[in-house]
Amino acid sequence: MKRLFKHVVILLLFAVIVSGCQNTSQSHEKVEESTEQSSEPYLTFEDFDGETVTLQEKPQYIVILKDEVLHSFYQVGGEAAGITNAFTIEPPEEAIDVPKVGFMHEVNMEKVFELKPDLVIGQRFTHGDLRDTFKEAGIAFANLNTQSIEEIRENTLLMGEITDNQDKAEALIKEMDSEINQIVEQIPDDKEIPTYAIMTIMGDAAFVEQGPTIGVDIANQLKLKNVTESLEGEVMAGFIPFSMEAMVEVDPDYLFILSHTTDEDAVKIIENNYKSNSAWKSLSAVTNDRLYFLPTNKFVMAPGVDVVDSYKYMADIVYSYSD
Repeated sequence: MKRLFKHVVILLLFAVIVSGCQNTSQSHEKVEESTEQSSEPYLTFEDFDGETVTLQEKPQYIVILKDEVLHSFYQVGGEAAGITNAFTIEPPEEAIDVPKVGFMHEVNMEKVFELKPDLVIGQRFTHGDLRDTFKEAGIAFANLNTQSIEEIRENTLLMGEITDNQDKAEALIKEMDSEINQIVEQIPDDKEIPTYAIMTIMGDAAFVEQGPTIGVDIANQLKLKNVTESLEGEVMAGFIPFSMEAMVEVDPDYLFILSHTTDEDAVKIIENNYKSNSAWKSLSAVTNDRLYFLPTNKFVMAPGVDVVDSYKYMADIVYSYSD
């Protein structure tokens, strides 16, 4: 009987030990599982330069060096830790008092590092040489581009992912597309397609926009024809140098003027360099009073989903014009 009791005790002890081992094993498995799950990054995406950007955690301190993405960022509910000084377009009202880190083309790196960012967003043309500096400092860096309506969509959705406000970003894009479609649907089908050209002032130089650019995208969707598409020239991101001879040759119905500095600068350049030129005066757009200065904040710098107002602005010029 004692022997039987001893065997029973031994079996019970063995069962407890085995059970304990199993529990320990399961516990280790859960810890490993938890570790694996926590090691997954918060977000991974590819920036405009084709570089992979990995955010291990949701970024809390974001510095934005790129004016054109700022409105999209705030529209989805973002709050920047630092931004650049306004160059051509005022920041969103909510960002006016945000610490400044120099200008977009002249970043004060000391001020950027003082803010201890975990993500910096730059511009493709200007900030490529900063990538290695941020990499060495262990700061995530992404170069973005905003030169077309599609890129406004992409950047808005990306800002939604970065700020964990994807639903809001998707809703904004859906509303934007709906309003754009309503504007386009109001254009009469039986009207002859007007031709246009967009002349852009950059400093003392002038260019024409072949696209893709925000202005060209809008005009094309509004069923206008860009007559400068056929012109030849050294292309720079959708722009070619302006030629008076070529402009006279294509002779657009509408000539839109833009400036990459200020609206006032565009007016001065046209008045000082072109207004008295006989070839300029011969343009149909000039003689028919169809030359328009388009506002920089609607057609040069991306206003995010508020680009709907840019569509309305141009549509009102062309389709409310009384011959």
